[in-house]
Amino acid sequence: MRRTLAPALTLPLLFAAVAVPGEARGDVTSWLAVGGGYGFEKNAVSSTNDRATAFTTTVGVGSSPLNRFVVGGVFRTVTHFTLGTDISVGPRFATGGFARGEWGFAVDAGMVGRFWKHGDYGRIPLQAVVTGGAPWGFQLGLGAEFLNVAGSPSAQGFFAVLELDLLRLTVDRQGSTEVWWKNPSPAGGHIVTTTSAPAPAPQ
Repeated sequence: MRRTLAPALTLPLLFAAVAVPGEARGDVTSWLAVGGGYGFEKNAVSSTNDRATAFTTTVGVGSSPLNRFVVGGVFRTVTHFTLGTDISVGPRFATGGFARGEWGFAVDAGMVGRFWKHGDYGRIPLQAVVTGGAPWGFQLGLGAEFLNVAGSPSAQGFFAVLELDLLRLTVDRQGSTEVWWKNPSPAGGHIVTTTSAPAPAPQ
């Protein structure tokens, strides 16, 4: 178990040290999430479906959180206990609400490095993840692995995880939750809402 967890914990921390700024940059969205759940992976050689508890970490950066849609990139690890750790990198497309720590969603896509079990589960599969975000940094992620860029055998897998994004909870957060916990300087600044000027009084 210690060998399985090592890449899941070490690589995201190294990436975070480079990608996540020490101070909130006004034009950048940042993500740093950890979570757990459950997954299914098919062994293409034995044709068995193996189930395993999953642990995930996600680190990434994107465009300004003030935009309606945010484009960025994420580095993700998914550890399937008793199987191994997947390492992936790819683009992320998110709604502005998700980036600002409110309600929203994000879609990730990328290739996975799967260096365990002799390639019986697919060596370099493709991965797609849809994440629904809620206030206070909570989010639900649904992911799937399929095909195999390296050839046969193809991957067939699925996982569902409940995550907490520490930056959606703190640096990026603005909106309705500030009623209870004010964020004086969110990344990108607060969205300025424009209101129509009152009609002039009749003469």
